[in-house]
Order: sequence, then C-alpha cells, then structure tokens
Amino acid sequence: MQRIGYTRYYIQGGDWGAIIVGHMATLFPEHVIGMHSNMCQVMSPLSNLKTFIGAFFPSLVVSKEHRHKMYPLKEKFMFKLLETGYMHLQATKPDTVGVALQDSPVGLAAYILEKFITWTNPAWKDLDDGGLTKKIYPYQPAGQRDDLLGIQVYNDFDEIVFRNLQVPVTVPAGCAKFSYELNYQPDTILKEKYVQLVHSADYEGGHFAAFENPGVLAEDIYVFVEKAERAIKAESESL
Repeated sequence: MQRIGYTRYYIQGGDWGAIIVGHMATLFPEHVIGMHSNMCQVMSPLSNLKTFIGAFFPSLVVSKEHRHKMYPLKEKFMFKLLETGYMHLQATKPDTVGVALQDSPVGLAAYILEKFITWTNPAWKDLDDGGLTKKIYPYQPAGQRDDLLGIQVYNDFDEIVFRNLQVPVTVPAGCAKFSYELNYQPDTILKEKYVQLVHSADYEGGHFAAFENPGVLAEDIYVFVEKAERAIKAESESL
C-alpha cells in the first residue's frame, strides 16, 4: 500500500483474507485506520475457556438467539472435524494431493466445490446437485462456476497463524457474522482480540460472503467505516 502511495487505509478480509488483515492490523496499526472481517476469530486460552464454560452455562457467553451456532459443543466439534480433513492434508502433504489434482480437472472441481457446498449451507450436501444449481452468487448465472476453480496453499498455516489469533487488534474493528460460518464467536469473546470492536452484526449466509451476499457485505463495510470514523473523531476530540 505504501508503494502505491497510501500510508493510511482501511482493510477487509474473509477466510485467508481474515488472517491477512488480522496480521496487518497487529503489525502496522500506524497505517491501518480500521479493519473489517467476515470471519473474525479469537483463539486464546481464555476464549477456549469461555467456550467450554458456555457449554454448561450458555447464557454467560452467547445470546439465546445465537446459541445454536455454538452449541452443543460436541456436535460443533464433530462438524469441524468432518470438514477440515483437507486442511490437514494440504498442510502436511500438499505436493501429493497437488499432483493428483493437477492431472484431473474433474477431480479438482470436486475437491474445491465440495467446500463451496458445505460451507455455504451444510444442508446442501444432502441435495443431489449439492446446491450448485442454486443462484448462490447473484452476479453469476447458475452453472457457470469457473471462478471457483482455484486452490490455496496451506502448508504455512502453522503456529505463527494461531499465535496471531491471540494478539489484540487495537485499531477500530468491525465483524460481520454470517450464520453458517465455520466458527461462530459472540462479541463477549471477540472483544478479547478486537479491543475497539465498534461494529458487529449478524446475517444469514455462509463462509463465502463476498460470493454469496456481496451487497449485504458491502453495506456492512460502509456501516463499519461510518462508525469507525465517528469513534476516531470522538477519541481525537477527547484528547
């Protein structure tokens, strides 16, 4: 950003982008005005303890309206275990699966589209078409899914990433929480990391918010920026 002439800016990200903006906000707070994410995450001993306590006393951690997104804990854990086998494989043996997928376009499509099915709506895995004939992505006609055929590198997803999820973000932060996101965390937990959580909102939708609900996500970013600007102004006036 500095190379193209921007020394102060807002950042936004989901999925790997969420990890990137979290790193940027932590390492370069003097340049980041505020950060917005549709996959805000905290992974610390205290957040894990709160999540565990919430399994017995959920009202201490999450509202009744959103309780089903976190509990029963065993059910949520088993779902994550079922859905993250690819991550272990790509983190430990990326070249093995890479060779196989490179030689099979159909195999690559099946490998990637499976995630777009279950992470958009878990119930779609039981449909004959996996939900892919639905118009998940408003700007793109159903059946044209070429944009989805890309693969990411996971072998660097190691201790550094997890450690960063424990470091506080001090700049104004905003979180858009979609109902089928892989890991739902309420504000009572998010505020551990995002100490200036000026905006938080819940929406229907899945993990790929920029594809599934681009209008909703864009509007949420605008709302966050307005709140962040007001918070920054109020802070400057109080000095």
